[in-house]
Amino acid sequence: MNIYRYEKPLEEFSYAPRPIIFLAGPTVRGNQTHLTSWRFKAIKEFEKQGFTGSLIIPEFTDRAESDKGKEWIPVWEYNGLCDANCIMFWIPRSRELIGLITNCEFGYWLAREPEKLVYGRPDDAYRISYNDIIWHKISCMGMIYNTLEETIKASIKRVT
Repeated sequence: MNIYRYEKPLEEFSYAPRPIIFLAGPTVRGNQTHLTSWRFKAIKEFEKQGFTGSLIIPEFTDRAESDKGKEWIPVWEYNGLCDANCIMFWIPRSRELIGLITNCEFGYWLAREPEKLVYGRPDDAYRISYNDIIWHKISCMGMIYNTLEETIKASIKRVT
């Protein structure tokens, strides 16, 4: 399995082994070192489920690295989202990990390419009902997964 984080240049996406899954959802920021990213658990679960493609992870390797002032990040993410065969939205929203950019990306990609998306969130996710409503109204897929494991399984199935 290949992992692409912010440290990898955009051009490398073109050569990434397929299939590619982009892990979209709330991101722990450099000033939130007391929080742990959900993506660490996701990587382990992808390995456990035998995924051999590529994951695009919109985070820095260094947990304390900040995105502040890095105006290239939205372009990097957009290119990764475009190149991905599947965009897996896992939204474990909380009061501290609110995911405001996630809302924008979720709505944009749901309108643009809903067939490319898989959507999951824990049942206790904070203020998630709007996302659920637009998913059911717009998506032809319908299913909302409530565990990270199920969401990953559905994402792998989507690309294989």
